[in-house]
Amino acid sequence: MKTLEAKTIFEGSHVAKALFTLGSFVRIADIVPSSAFEEPICHETLVGNLCDEQFCDRAIKGIDTVLHFAATMGGMGTIHEGNDLTIYQTNSRITSNVLAASIRANVRVFFYASSACVYPEHKQENLDTDVSLKEDDVWEGGTPEPQGHYGLEKLVSELLVQRSAYNICVQIARFHNVFGPRGAWNDGREKAPAALLRKALAMRLAGRGLKELEIWGDGRQRRSFLYISDCVDAILALLASGYDKPVNIGSDRAVTINDLGEIAVRWTGLQPGSDVVFRPNTDAKTVGVRARNSDNHLAEMVLSGWTPKVSLEDGMAQTGKWIQGEIRKIMMRRSKIVDLADKDIKVAILLPITSRGSNPPGQCLSLLKDFAESLARTTWRDTHQLGGQRFVVKVYLAIDHDDPLLLGSDSKTGMNIAEAVLASQNICDVAIQICKHPAGHVCAIWRQIAKQAWQDGSDYFVLMGDDVVLKDEGWIRDAHAEFAQIAHRTGTPHGFGCVAFTDTSFPGMPTFPIVHRTHLDIFDGDVIPEIFINQDGDPFLYQLYPSLGLLQDVHRENREWDRRQPTGTVSSTTCQRVDVWPLGQSNSYHRRVVAELLEPMLNLKPSPTCTTMFIIIIDDPRSPARVELETKFASRPDVRIRTNEGNLGASASRNRGMQESAAEWILFLDDDVTPQPDPPRRS
Repeated sequence: MKTLEAKTIFEGSHVAKALFTLGSFVRIADIVPSSAFEEPICHETLVGNLCDEQFCDRAIKGIDTVLHFAATMGGMGTIHEGNDLTIYQTNSRITSNVLAASIRANVRVFFYASSACVYPEHKQENLDTDVSLKEDDVWEGGTPEPQGHYGLEKLVSELLVQRSAYNICVQIARFHNVFGPRGAWNDGREKAPAALLRKALAMRLAGRGLKELEIWGDGRQRRSFLYISDCVDAILALLASGYDKPVNIGSDRAVTINDLGEIAVRWTGLQPGSDVVFRPNTDAKTVGVRARNSDNHLAEMVLSGWTPKVSLEDGMAQTGKWIQGEIRKIMMRRSKIVDLADKDIKVAILLPITSRGSNPPGQCLSLLKDFAESLARTTWRDTHQLGGQRFVVKVYLAIDHDDPLLLGSDSKTGMNIAEAVLASQNICDVAIQICKHPAGHVCAIWRQIAKQAWQDGSDYFVLMGDDVVLKDEGWIRDAHAEFAQIAHRTGTPHGFGCVAFTDTSFPGMPTFPIVHRTHLDIFDGDVIPEIFINQDGDPFLYQLYPSLGLLQDVHRENREWDRRQPTGTVSSTTCQRVDVWPLGQSNSYHRRVVAELLEPMLNLKPSPTCTTMFIIIIDDPRSPARVELETKFASRPDVRIRTNEGNLGASASRNRGMQESAAEWILFLDDDVTPQPDPPRRS
């Protein structure tokens, strides 16, 4: 049997576990991804909203038996008149969607979880005797009078299901106050057994002295309560019976709420009267009907003699033990001081600015104003987000110590003239660094302000120029998402890698990199090695990370920029430091070495006038592709495969390849390039 549990509320989760244990295929459709069970209770869980018809179609596809438990429900703390219309609208939509999807999917059985709230209120007002409700009592006295809109919706849905599913076996259970472990106990949806047990346990934890325990109503109202295991047995019996009319599933032993409270108090070891007294709360909203009990004659006939086995006292004891465990879990949690601002992600804009070369000198301030306007416009949503992830932007403004214009003060505000330009566009979180570096040493300036931002606790570092205009809104959250994708794809911690803007004047070319503080942690706060001087910082980062598959573009636009090749080189020590670091952080990280990527290289056309030898250096001895490479290529006489003892980095691996070779010419290829088919011959 392939079953769908539409929402794993209390009863549904226990039934799902029972069917799963019996070997049935069980799929759960719910708005939350997990149940109160720690162990598996199904084969598949689909998370979505059953008010969405398309989700219902997806959930029911391939299913032959649908068990529909989904509803907004609870005890009197939930189904009171203040929630009537909301409950009716939501539950009605869910049921009509699940039913329609079941009809379209041609399911064989449709089980509907109804409620004793469908029975007329006028039959449940006599406190002098137990009112045992029979299935036919729904229609007694003319127009039905179910309890509230919750009961009304349940009754209407019973009729809808029975009159719509012509070719489906419809089965309806009317539950009477089911209780037990893993049900609601402290969120306003709990029913009387869990509520009274929780309150009684609180009385015991409060220590000595007479305590007052609140009872909703005057305590004289009568109810019957069914333990969850008996409920599950009844549902399984109903499914096996094929019976297609409503049937009560409940206990036929009614007690007063005061009686139930005494059972709860005694289970905790306290005594009613001497340790605990009951305090009635007669708010009409929380009382419900006066008397209700289940007539089980029909259930005993159609469910193969089913009757409840677990006494109320034993059921309360089992439920109390579970609630006690849940309370203990909460009490054992360590308290935390919550700093909401600390949850913000801090973005440092590293912005060197100079008046050198500006004609007139004040042109640099005009460019700075354009940049500030674009920064404010493209980050407004990210920096003003409520109820979600928020980013905080701080500009680290680097000014040369000998730049008289930019060291001057604004005549109106008295603040630094460049800072005043930023403030005019509401960029107010600014740190000014005075730099004493030779002219043109941009990388040294970036290093200085990046280290200050790193020490200030920034999360992201954006290496910017003073003539940039940012075009697209949301680039910060896009960059943050790109780093998340890199981490997911490579198995590295979040922040390992580099993200870059794309310059519109160089389509497809990255410029102005964004790095996470992870990069600065690896290099002790140095964003770029000291060997780099001018505009070499970003090419360094792009050389450092692409071989790891860790460079992404944000695809944002800026002004034309003179792109230059780096004057320094990426040392083998630097590469090794980056290569080795993630191995100590994540067991799931592996450098990319994939046979499919190497095969085009190993099929290059050799030159007719020379001999070609292919040397493959595997830098990561733990690479899962090592066996695949050796199996596929090691038998070729023109292929040598060598594995480093540890991660040595790109430069050291190239040096080893040179040592292995006796060739006159060497062509270096990375594992992520697709070369032309005949470079040996062309060389």
